[in-house]
Amino acid sequence: MTKAIPTSLLVILAIAFATLQVALGLSALAVSALPELSITAMAGYGLMMVVSLFPGPRQLPAVTAWILAAGAIIVTLLVQPGLPPIGWPGYADWHPGALQCLFIVVALRGRPIQAAAGIVVFAVLTLVWSAGTQDGIDEGVNLAILPVIFVATAIVLARFLDLNDRQARAKTRQALRLLDDAARARARSVQASTWAREVQDLAGPPLRLAATTPDDISPHDRDTMLHIEARIRDTIRGGYLATRAILEQAERARTLGISVNLLDDSGGVIPTEKIEETEECIKNILEVRRGPGKLTVRARPVGSVPSITVVFAPEDDDENSTYVGI
Repeated sequence: MTKAIPTSLLVILAIAFATLQVALGLSALAVSALPELSITAMAGYGLMMVVSLFPGPRQLPAVTAWILAAGAIIVTLLVQPGLPPIGWPGYADWHPGALQCLFIVVALRGRPIQAAAGIVVFAVLTLVWSAGTQDGIDEGVNLAILPVIFVATAIVLARFLDLNDRQARAKTRQALRLLDDAARARARSVQASTWAREVQDLAGPPLRLAATTPDDISPHDRDTMLHIEARIRDTIRGGYLATRAILEQAERARTLGISVNLLDDSGGVIPTEKIEETEECIKNILEVRRGPGKLTVRARPVGSVPSITVVFAPEDDDENSTYVGI
């Protein structure tokens, strides 16, 4: 959810608030007993705000966040010695609001621990300083209470929004997995329907021939039936590998005396690029190989993308086998 908050809006608000605090501090420099230290603190604070708002990854580097927390402590130590011990310091005490803005930015940029550590040390230093003033600890509480509350609220809010972000990402991943599963199921359903039609078209004529003339099947018809049987086996066992081009290459291989096995054990959808590469691989093998031998094309589940292997094993032991992984 923090990602839904426009970054430009946060940057503009932070710059405006920080600039206002520094401007108020400049307007009250006469109240400070050590204005040069206050000006030095303002310069350092400005540099820290630039670092905290500098474009980059949403989460600040841990080292940078700790440096910003340490810098905030230094700003506090520079400003407090010049504050009047008697009476309300007014805008000369500009740093509580300014550091509050810095720690909120640090918390929203994914570093709540550093923001919490910084605001706690600031509060402790403020209470220690106020012990030496006329109003005592009460003045320190009044100066520190609002920054502590605002920074604590920002830390809790940032953690809550980050939790929602993680839950939203988990739900998105789950939805994508469900969509992927549905797409796979749909693809397999379409594939099964296609196989059924192809098997019907292939097996229908020879089955009718065998039914009408069971005792008078010619050698040609027998060869045709064996050819159809191999085609049906390739279609069923080949799965996504049983493309028109690969089936035609399998038929050509058998005319060369090569037995062919198409096996799709991937259990998923094979990318078109891999299928095309497999078709080209089989074509290249058949251009240089002749039977007798055995050609096996197999798809296996390997990670999210199935792996395909093409193996040609000649019956002649003197010839080398061919193995290609896709």
